[in-house]
Amino acid sequence: MDKWRFFSETGDVGYYLAVTEVLLRSVENERSLNTIRVFQCNPNAVIIGIQHDPSYILNIQALREMRFNIGRRLSGGPPLLFTDKQFAIQFFVFDERPSKEEMRRKIINSFLRALEEQGLKVFFEEPYKLLYNKKMLGYVDTMRLNHSLCLTFYINVEDDDEYRKRIFSGLNYVPSIFSFTTNIKNELGEFSKTSLIEGVKSQIKKDFSINFTNSALTPYENLLLKSHVEKHTMSEWIYGYRNVRSFLSGNVKSVTINTKEGYLTVIASSNRGLITNVYITGDFYIYPPEALNALETSLQFAPADDKYIQDCIERYIKLGKVKLYGIDTNDLVEGIKKAVI
Repeated sequence: MDKWRFFSETGDVGYYLAVTEVLLRSVENERSLNTIRVFQCNPNAVIIGIQHDPSYILNIQALREMRFNIGRRLSGGPPLLFTDKQFAIQFFVFDERPSKEEMRRKIINSFLRALEEQGLKVFFEEPYKLLYNKKMLGYVDTMRLNHSLCLTFYINVEDDDEYRKRIFSGLNYVPSIFSFTTNIKNELGEFSKTSLIEGVKSQIKKDFSINFTNSALTPYENLLLKSHVEKHTMSEWIYGYRNVRSFLSGNVKSVTINTKEGYLTVIASSNRGLITNVYITGDFYIYPPEALNALETSLQFAPADDKYIQDCIERYIKLGKVKLYGIDTNDLVEGIKKAVI
């Protein structure tokens, strides 16, 4: 019978994201067992997606006053709160057939069965929603590195409305995932985190025919950890990686359009009929995550022409086998056209 590793930790968001990346790489290199990791974030934090500029989507002053940290994850999607009101259960597994999505779906189904044993009949809606009575109970984040799969289940335990009001105050939007939310204590009253974790482990043992061993990071993983902690605590990574102000120049225009999941914002600059830079952000998930940067780069120095933009985006999405959730190709075309023409 195969063995999986299990361990539980508490720490800050930089450490959390660093270990997440280390475990993803360790599993890909077949240097560790498949792993379940439970994490509680302290101090509180906001985790932004790979596509976000934090100064554009967050009230930075409010975060500083509340002593919140900011982290940047490797995946796309909306910003996430990771506070004393939530906790995360992560799965790191080697996926022999990543294109089939079978492993991902099997883990999600096991997790849903474990929640049902706790009295919560939860449904999963692609790409990331855990829904209870049509309200969002949690978020499922998906990251892949070749054959390595990381699934993170962020579970709302208590109401965090006061945090959200301050973090997004003074902005023109609130991410759509926060519009209709609920939490376990609101639905069940009493809640045991230990009971849920043990229920998840029991369901995974049954569905995957495995046993668990309790062990922390391996020497190889600890070797990788130092550089990854440095990366995930660097201001250049958190604030500068997607800083729109750092690369836009010339005739700059910002356009925001409503989508089925919330909004899409395109900020673009042009000069002499050419698109000099494009920045795309909003309530959406794009897979693979690196496709967003590649799409923006493909439009750089392209003609600011209606038909060219449409053909370029449609061709890129089709040939690159890019998956869009929360937005569609028409949304991208509309937003970019309005920003540059």
